[in-house]
Amino acid sequence: MCFYEQQIFNCGDHKWGRFRAHCNKEYRTGETCGMKLIFEASHVATKCPMCKKYEVIWRKIASAKERVARWQAEGINPVSTDKEWASIVQWQRELKDIEVARQTKMRTI
Repeated sequence: MCFYEQQIFNCGDHKWGRFRAHCNKEYRTGETCGMKLIFEASHVATKCPMCKKYEVIWRKIASAKERVARWQAEGINPVSTDKEWASIVQWQRELKDIEVARQTKMRTI
């Protein structure tokens, strides 16, 4: 039950900050007990790194879909279209992985 700073992002996610104080259960010098308590929580006006990564991947998917639609309408680049669809599928998997990571992080609070 040692005390740490905590940053809370706009999306509700949090990040542990610097170590601030030992609890009375820890008797060894320089060691922490492993349980984290909030010493001070500060709200940050930015998005968390996971949200930023999610938005970047979402923009990649949107631009790739626009390119594929344009190429299919023009009837050109069939090989590039297939490669772009493979990239879109991979990015969608990454979005699912980010969502799973976010849910597991929220469950462990």
